[in-house]
Amino acid sequence: MPLYHSSAALLGTMNTLGAGATVCIGRKFSTKLFWEEARACNATVIQYVGETCRYLLSAPPQFDAATGENLDRKNSVRMAFGNGLRPDIWNAFKERFGIEVIAEFYAATEGTAGSWNFSRNDFTVGAIGKNGRIFDALFGSANAIVAVDWETEAPWRDPKTGLAKAVAPGEPGELLFGLDAKDIERNFQGYFNNNKATSGKVLRDVLAKGDAYFRTGDVVRKDAEGRSYFVDRIGDTFRWKSENVSTNEVSEVLGYHPAVHEANVYGVELPHHDGRAGCAAVVLAAPPSAHLMRDLAEHARQLPRFAVPLFLRVTRGGPVTGTNKQQKHVLRAEGVAPHRVVEDQMYWLKAGTYAEFTAADWEELSAGRVKL
Repeated sequence: MPLYHSSAALLGTMNTLGAGATVCIGRKFSTKLFWEEARACNATVIQYVGETCRYLLSAPPQFDAATGENLDRKNSVRMAFGNGLRPDIWNAFKERFGIEVIAEFYAATEGTAGSWNFSRNDFTVGAIGKNGRIFDALFGSANAIVAVDWETEAPWRDPKTGLAKAVAPGEPGELLFGLDAKDIERNFQGYFNNNKATSGKVLRDVLAKGDAYFRTGDVVRKDAEGRSYFVDRIGDTFRWKSENVSTNEVSEVLGYHPAVHEANVYGVELPHHDGRAGCAAVVLAAPPSAHLMRDLAEHARQLPRFAVPLFLRVTRGGPVTGTNKQQKHVLRAEGVAPHRVVEDQMYWLKAGTYAEFTAADWEELSAGRVKL
């Protein structure tokens, strides 16, 4: 991770130095060198962010050139800590590399709070946080999960009271962190020289008149056991057939297919259709074949019908941030028109399989002769 990022600088480097331990920093992220470097410095903890663990898991096994020994589990790592480890690879990553503990956290650089999931077993697989009853009794009022108005992409407000509505356990909603309404800057100093962005992050009169909360922009759900799960970014969720589609949940389901190394899901606008159709940019373990594309279509039908991706974009790797987090805006802007998707292959769901999406198909769709 780049050291300008708070995860690497504060949660990684500064925490390690503060504990009197040693931090080892590679020149750049490489799936070929990562475990070799971890063994060389006898690392006991590794830090990840975004799709780092997926890239490591999709890399071929490493063997000792002299003995032929599989080196995947030949390390001293007892814990992997970071954020963005997807549920579909959580246990597979632990098992392959012999890691006992996953310490997943949820936070943002400008955020006013966060959550932790110190996971040794299957009880909290995929969770971004776990709070017990004592914690909730003492600090539960410090945050809230409220219903979202998907038309405005803001918390839903009761037309009579003007207040938001907290969701029931298990239901998705936007995560909000409590602020001191009389002294906002005590916990949230805002964005430098950007008052508009700063004010957009502060909500007032949310659950009671006079209160104030920090908007995370993230949709989460918390179950009756106190486990919190990331659902989606509000700007990434899209509507299709009058239903809300979580890109994160679709990616998770696709990721369970053994041939899918990576899936980046987003909604695309189509001629003569309302809303956005689902598209998944996928990195596959093998070249597309008739059997594989039919098998992927069958696998995707585990999802609700409205959430099944209508398009697949087979790619060698999608755009990511400097911290290995998937980017969607470039893919979303390019859409599915074959003349705009030059380096990748486009497929669409047709007759129970993902068939090649050609320029002629696009012309039919653009002329309104195809209804999805």
